[in-house]
Amino acid sequence: MPDHFLKRFLYPESVAIIGATSNKFAVNYHLVENLVNLGYKGKIYPVHPKLDEVLGIKTFKTFNDIGEYVDLVVISIAARNVLEIIKNLPADKIGGVVLVTGGFSEIGEEGKKIQDEIARIFKEKEIRVIGPNALSPINSSNKFAVSFFTMAGLPSGNVSFIFQSGMYEPRFNWIMMDFHLGVAKLIDLGNKMDINEVDALEYLSQDPETKVICIHLESIKGGGRRFFDLLKQTTPRKPVIVLKGGRTEAGAKAAMSHTGSLLQGSDIVFQTALRQAGAIQVDTLDDFLYLAKAFSYLPIPKGNRVALATFPGGEAVLATDAVYQNGLVMAKPGQSSYEKLRKTFPAWEIALNPYDFGIIYTFSAFNNNHGAFIEAMADDENVDCIAVQLAPWGFNIDPVRFCTPFLTAALKGKPLVVWPPHMLRFDTEIITWLEAHSIPVFPSGAICIKCLSALNKYRSWLANP
Repeated sequence: MPDHFLKRFLYPESVAIIGATSNKFAVNYHLVENLVNLGYKGKIYPVHPKLDEVLGIKTFKTFNDIGEYVDLVVISIAARNVLEIIKNLPADKIGGVVLVTGGFSEIGEEGKKIQDEIARIFKEKEIRVIGPNALSPINSSNKFAVSFFTMAGLPSGNVSFIFQSGMYEPRFNWIMMDFHLGVAKLIDLGNKMDINEVDALEYLSQDPETKVICIHLESIKGGGRRFFDLLKQTTPRKPVIVLKGGRTEAGAKAAMSHTGSLLQGSDIVFQTALRQAGAIQVDTLDDFLYLAKAFSYLPIPKGNRVALATFPGGEAVLATDAVYQNGLVMAKPGQSSYEKLRKTFPAWEIALNPYDFGIIYTFSAFNNNHGAFIEAMADDENVDCIAVQLAPWGFNIDPVRFCTPFLTAALKGKPLVVWPPHMLRFDTEIITWLEAHSIPVFPSGAICIKCLSALNKYRSWLANP
């Protein structure tokens, strides 16, 4: 693991929860509950002045009553009590602090004065701090999580997130369990009183468990030049996806009231700098998560030639438009693909790209048309990427029999993206099987093509930074 001060935040062997509670209806209850239920193996020290135990764990009246060195202290109490608590924290007994409590610089000048005083005290004590106004961190490898919601599980993955906001929090169970996106690490920075996006990026760029880095920003606190220098060093090894809030005047005002972030500078300059550094900027949270899954699951393509198969012919037209609108081209499959797929044809000749599953399944006696198409395109040297629409009845068949041919694309090193013919449910058996085998399923053909385009743009940048 990298020798970095954030390691103590992500791999604590002991954690104190100041503000722990046994009240199941209070959000602070889940701070201890998640550590217990997820199987965190470190020592847990709940701190509450009036309780003897929380979830069967001995509770301490104050932090000083613990009497031992604690790697990480999580503070989640009323803002008015924070100053008094931190003044009494012993510097030689603490590795780092997460200040979950909000109500400081984001509420105005008076709150900023208190936050500045808190920062001064921690700096004097030489204690590093995440927050305030931060729910952080999460690390799937040791089942450590600071969260206000009951977590259904913490499956490991290779995507790590840097957030300036807790907006991920209410959808985190969906991201992990339903969307099937395994998370390596997550660092929520909040108001960035001390630790900032430069520190987090510096750590994750070295982290061997992180393959893809996703950054949500409302401001740059750690120095713009240092941030972009780090991006340039990181992107040749790991793709970095950036979602920036506050790009409009109204959005900037909203950010000021939310995390106390003052956004300055030109959005055009920011976008240009990201492109030069090789980072991929997205405009929406949906695209942020879709691209995270695409880069997590898929290999980088060798080119921009796409093989496409749909059910309705009209959807094939729209998907073909999307291919060219996103900087890709339709592949021209070779003679060998024609010979392999000829057995699937109806009584007349049809085009290989886009391939019309609607005609094939209606008029052909061959019954493994998806598998035949994918295997042919995976072997075709004229094809770099494959995008396929699932069958309308595909969710009622044996997923192993239907989907096993899909694995051919991965074996050949070609990205394969899939979308259903109707509203997407991630809990269906066939989608669960596909995504368990690193074949991502997205809600529409347009999103599939957008993901392939992002992979291809990253390939182009790697070839010519």
